[in-house]
Amino acid sequence: MGKSRKSRRKARRTPSAGRRRWVVIGVAVGATLIVGLAGFLALAPLRADKPEALGGQQVVVSMAGFTPQRLTAKTGTDLTVTLVNPDSRFHTDGGGWHQFRVEALDLDVKIPPNSQRTVTLRNLRAGAYVFYCDVCCGGKENPSMRGILEVTG
Repeated sequence: MGKSRKSRRKARRTPSAGRRRWVVIGVAVGATLIVGLAGFLALAPLRADKPEALGGQQVVVSMAGFTPQRLTAKTGTDLTVTLVNPDSRFHTDGGGWHQFRVEALDLDVKIPPNSQRTVTLRNLRAGAYVFYCDVCCGGKENPSMRGILEVTG
């Protein structure tokens, strides 16, 4: 005798082994694409081009601090500094913004996420000037968020 009506209905609802395998493969491919895209987007700030400072010095200011933390110049000269911020707006502390603040020179430059700003310091006098970022990452109390501009004769 043949199968009962109940067992025939159950057989129609149960996916075959081949169909289950394609479902598993589809889910795995989808998950791999999502994880890959998330990694690609998370690492975007690290891939950003770092432009060269023309006729001056370049400083990268990021959540890791200032690089370099020491700038040098000669007394009586102008110093052009290109400030590069590779952090994205998704940086949780400060929204990706950074700052180049030199109180002794009355200078306060804010650098938006994923951008750069250029500033020229004119007719510098001899001395050591502290610069810092007080927008995020512990502010000027964090040693990596501070640096020195040294102007010598």
